[in-house]
Amino acid sequence: MLEARQQQWNSILQMTEKLHQLSKQEDWHAMTELESERFGQIENFFSTPVTESEVEEVEEGIRQMLQSDELLKQHSLSQQQNMSDGIKKMSTGRKAIKAYGDFQK
Repeated sequence: MLEARQQQWNSILQMTEKLHQLSKQEDWHAMTELESERFGQIENFFSTPVTESEVEEVEEGIRQMLQSDELLKQHSLSQQQNMSDGIKKMSTGRKAIKAYGDFQK
């Protein structure tokens, strides 16, 4: 792979790893921004056809990205469920407080 193209590909893979780190930190805003940037770089990278000499390395990188993206998806869904559960508990608490207030009248 040519050096500039290699750097571009490595940058995409580094962004993928950074997305994973941001997910662990639950920095959703930074994740959204980085994912948008990564998407643009992926589009740019693949605007030039992959050569035969690049196929193996690119294939392995794609596998890594797919695996990482699946972990991100699972973590995000888990966090979404946790937030939903928290909102339900708050709603139940508010209803209990309201009912108690109504009972006091």
